[in-house]
Amino acid sequence: MSSAEQQPEALDVVVGADGSGVIDASQLARLGLPPGSHLSVVPGKATAPEHPRRQLRGALAGDSSPSWEDFEAASEQATGDVEARYRDGGAWDLSR
Repeated sequence: MSSAEQQPEALDVVVGADGSGVIDASQLARLGLPPGSHLSVVPGKATAPEHPRRQLRGALAGDSSPSWEDFEAASEQATGDVEARYRDGGAWDLSR
């Protein structure tokens, strides 16, 4: 059995509403564990990572979501950009 002290990095566990935990298979593979492995979760003190983050997945997990008005404004802007791209004479007009 391996302990937390033997593992250089933490695992990200997603706990569902029913209490079940899910760990991404790529995280298990880095530790040499096959998918379906049974692990014990032991509460411990969180420590800062020794190395800077190399990927962005989960980077915004603690940040607040945009307001509905901000989301709507960004959505309308994106829709306008797509419509402009595909309209007659737009960047994707193949008849030019």
